[in-house]
Amino acid sequence: MKVSYEGGLRHALKKTLHSYGAPLGMLLVFVLAALYIFMGRARSPLPEFPRTPREFMQSARAERRLEELGKVLAENPDDINALSESGRLKFQLGPARYIEAIADLERARKLGLADARTFYYLGSMYQAVGLYDFAAQEYRKFLNNFPKDAEVRMLLAKLCFSAGDYPGAVAEYEKLLADGDRDPVLLENLVVALQKNGRDYSAPLSELRELGGSGAFLADYAEGRIKYELKDYKGAQELLKKAAAAAPSAGTFADQASLLWMAGDAAYRNKDTDAAAFYLRELMVSSPAHEEGRILLAKIDKAAAAAAKKKAGRKR
Repeated sequence: MKVSYEGGLRHALKKTLHSYGAPLGMLLVFVLAALYIFMGRARSPLPEFPRTPREFMQSARAERRLEELGKVLAENPDDINALSESGRLKFQLGPARYIEAIADLERARKLGLADARTFYYLGSMYQAVGLYDFAAQEYRKFLNNFPKDAEVRMLLAKLCFSAGDYPGAVAEYEKLLADGDRDPVLLENLVVALQKNGRDYSAPLSELRELGGSGAFLADYAEGRIKYELKDYKGAQELLKKAAAAAPSAGTFADQASLLWMAGDAAYRNKDTDAAAFYLRELMVSSPAHEEGRILLAKIDKAAAAAAKKKAGRKR
């Protein structure tokens, strides 16, 4: 399903862009040298650069403005400013308008648009529609102009990791940490990326543990996850047990379901069914739709019921 979905998006995107007079492959190479000259002189944050819904124009107002821009473009399809504004507004209106937004911004860029915000918007939208290579290219272009933008560098690092570009992910996490900010989440991500890249991760892991609190929790989780993926289930169970115990006091933690699943599965593989059942029941409370957890818990409960029945038969 993933392949056909992405393929459909690629086809729709190329078809839409083609209707503006140029195929996708050609549009991506028409970035003018003037863009780099212009932005090379401007390293401060750009004005009027909405990135999140709370900063966006109200939908009704955006739609009215798009109607106005549509009339402008009907008279002059090459109006760069109208195309750029139209693309940004369609980005703000959400994923249903991304294909149109990409088409507008790519056409504006082909015609000579020199605005680094375009890199960010295109990167976000290419990532959303599954064109990860294009997204990474756009994020890198943005960072060439604004290397201190931590949000975009984090987006690029996560994108590299999810795409299997572990050297790229390591490089981006190291840049994020280069200013001396020893953020626990960044260190944890670096540990996992280094391991995936086949490199020694002991130094950032030790540093993470030395931070204490959420740092120590993330160190146990990261190392437990690594051992679990390496099928060292005994080592994984010990570390994930510590992480699961510390999770409630560790603050916001997005991977709670993954932690409980790995803790339960590792315990089961170590034949510690009581511990496995405990973690899996916790998983069902927080994530009742977790299919693997539900199936394994049912298997454990069935085996326990059979054992109890057999034991009761012997007593008779």
